[in-house]
Amino acid sequence: MRFVFWVVGLFALAVLIGLASTINTGYAILFVPPYRMEVSFNFLILAIVLLILVAYGVLRLLGIAANLPHEVRTYQRQRKLKASRHALREAAIAMFEGRFQRAEREALKSIDDEYSDENRGLALMIAARSAASVQDLERRDGYLARLEDMPERIQLARHMLEAQIRLDGKQPLEALAAVERARAISSNLTSALRLELKIRLMLKQPEHVLTLTEKLLKADALEAEQARRYRLAAYRQQLASFSSEREIRDWLKRIPGVERQNPALVADIANQLIKLDAYDMAAELIAGALSDDEQATPELARELGLLAGHIDSPRRLTLLRDAENWLKSRPRDHLLLLSLGRLAHAEQLWGKAQNYLEASLSIQPTLCAHAELAKLLLAIDKPEKAERHYQDALKIALENGC
Repeated sequence: MRFVFWVVGLFALAVLIGLASTINTGYAILFVPPYRMEVSFNFLILAIVLLILVAYGVLRLLGIAANLPHEVRTYQRQRKLKASRHALREAAIAMFEGRFQRAEREALKSIDDEYSDENRGLALMIAARSAASVQDLERRDGYLARLEDMPERIQLARHMLEAQIRLDGKQPLEALAAVERARAISSNLTSALRLELKIRLMLKQPEHVLTLTEKLLKADALEAEQARRYRLAAYRQQLASFSSEREIRDWLKRIPGVERQNPALVADIANQLIKLDAYDMAAELIAGALSDDEQATPELARELGLLAGHIDSPRRLTLLRDAENWLKSRPRDHLLLLSLGRLAHAEQLWGKAQNYLEASLSIQPTLCAHAELAKLLLAIDKPEKAERHYQDALKIALENGC
């Protein structure tokens, strides 16, 4: 449609010029001594217009010629810049593909011809990440050092990258320093908090782990199950530092009730108490957990049996009576039956112990149950049967690669 308007307009202009030339019958006299020339006024107008056009064309050509070196330099610069940004894209793609050596090469191609500081910084970060992935620590550190001169805008990304690289390289202290620099720029950055949480756990700083876990959980940056695992790891680290039963008792009072009911944590606490010869407290904790069907686990039942020879007779009898009640709701728990057999054996209730151990073996033949029953049979002077159970225990041990 625009082309049609242009054609119509040009024809209209031609008609107007034609009409004007017929109306205008004047002439002009050009006098250049000793010459005198008479020309049509219409011709004079046309000549002036043509002269203007020719002058414009000549001046335009001169301008283009004068500007030609600059245009050539600009063209070359644009071509290099295009190649540089193409290399940057290729570097990013190669890094995500896991082709780290190619990613580093392409990133280096894009640095020299790139005028944008942000793009150069991005290329250096890709190169640093790629060098770290192939364990070239010298080049990695060189790229990270060059990032220090980059604009403030990319410093947060630089610190986060360095923290992750240092953490992957098993340098938790350097990683923590980088995270702290990142948090100085953005204090509530959740990715920095999550990274710090991993580092604090690696550095065995359970108090910080617990604080960060709660902070991330409130910010909906951590799933409840993940938070539970981090708390459990922190509690285990705290537990390993205690050297007395009293410290553990005081510590348990500070732990939320829900966490105290974690079967894995109860088992760890019991093991720590056993190391400290605090057998009564260990038995108390395990019995409390086993009395709750939701909290009870076969592993806790096994731990209870290991305490049989370390507690006094009244407590053993109490545990034996309680365990028989637990068995009503968990009749096929072979480890609970094994623990009952051990408790009865320690009390020299030979018949009851044999029944429990044989019931455990009927559900799940285990090395421990065979060995415990063999010990019992030797105690009641039945060496032939004991030898058979020792052989069965040996067979299970060999099958399991022991």
